[in-house]
Amino acid sequence: MRSSLSIALVAFGGLVMLACGGSGSDGPPKGGGGTGGTGGVNMSCETLVPAPEGCDDLCPSGSDSECTLGTHCLNGTCEAQCTATQGCAEGASCNVRGRCVGSTGGTGGTGNTGGGNSCQSVTITPTRSIPNVMFLVDQSGSMRDPVCSPGGVGTCPNNPPDRWEAAHGAITTIVQELQSIVGFGLTTYHSNGGGSVPAQCPILETEVAIAMDNFSSIDANYASSFPGGGDTPTGESIDAVVNAIEGASLPGDGPTILVLATDGEPDTCAVPNPQEGQPEAVAAATNACAAQNGACTGIQTYILSVGDDVGQDHLQDMANVGIGLAQDGSEGNAEFWVGLNPDQLTIAFRDIISASISCDIQMDEQFANTVQACNEGDVRLDGVALPCSQTDGWRVKPGVDDVIELVGSACVTLRSGEVTFSATFPCGAIIVE
Repeated sequence: MRSSLSIALVAFGGLVMLACGGSGSDGPPKGGGGTGGTGGVNMSCETLVPAPEGCDDLCPSGSDSECTLGTHCLNGTCEAQCTATQGCAEGASCNVRGRCVGSTGGTGGTGNTGGGNSCQSVTITPTRSIPNVMFLVDQSGSMRDPVCSPGGVGTCPNNPPDRWEAAHGAITTIVQELQSIVGFGLTTYHSNGGGSVPAQCPILETEVAIAMDNFSSIDANYASSFPGGGDTPTGESIDAVVNAIEGASLPGDGPTILVLATDGEPDTCAVPNPQEGQPEAVAAATNACAAQNGACTGIQTYILSVGDDVGQDHLQDMANVGIGLAQDGSEGNAEFWVGLNPDQLTIAFRDIISASISCDIQMDEQFANTVQACNEGDVRLDGVALPCSQTDGWRVKPGVDDVIELVGSACVTLRSGEVTFSATFPCGAIIVE
């Protein structure tokens, strides 16, 4: 039998450590053996009460994947050595496949002779990717207009907030929810008559640098009531914010994105009226992205219309170049968002930010046997066992041997905020140096 390597990640949200440990060495079988775990007390589908669902089902190919969670394949039949409440010796626990793992010397049912230390104690550090997000919020005069009209398109409150208040509420809600796993910053922009005073265009009235746990700073500096503003020099404002970001020390190692919330067509510092600054805004988003082979190597820009006064063509152009696609749509069209009421704005901001949060969990050890890791690994999110699956649960990321990837609903949960995560794998599944 193999001794086991146990990995437990306490929590996400900062630097976290994985503790690995194991003991015991393989030896010749001794007497009535167990069912393939470590630290068991010789229980089985016949002696567990109640037995896990799927016990005694057939698994003719010998793969655990043919058995329901809670059981594993043994000699062509789905078997279980334990459940969450019974079957493991002190110091061991029952994994998602009904095997006892993590024992530091349990006896009975394992067939081990003890002694040795074939699975050396080791500490590894997994990391989740942290994105950097800068909100760039239009502070032009039209942001004092109601975000929607009661009786118009979509659901609108009887006394709707103005566009500024609606955007403020949505942004601060998202920042408060996700500040422990996303670096957030915020900038507001406008101008007073464009470049009539060139040194004052654009006016970046509120500037909060990107940082972790940044809700208190953003909330303190970001006015909840419209503070007044003028024109909409979007292109110049994007350039100014990108320059500031590129010169800053950022907290996250993930993508850096710019979330542009605007309620009207852009102008420029040179020509504040009429609003014909679309080419400059598109050029600024293109330069920020610095696309190569259809992918951004710099800062991605996502555009959200607060209300419905921004033209669809401009929204599409900005969305495309913001993530590195051709402006004309010849390489496909990117998504953009329109918020016609406060709830839609909150949902839109959440969609944009969530998409930037990776569901990859980086390990500084490598998988040696991905099939064994999948069949015998016990991976849990907020204490709930996840199946090894290509569509919903966890998997070893394809083409990469040191990344656990959460997929489907597990990925959604990971993106929702701070969560707990744990994983247990048997020796042989992971390379321990």
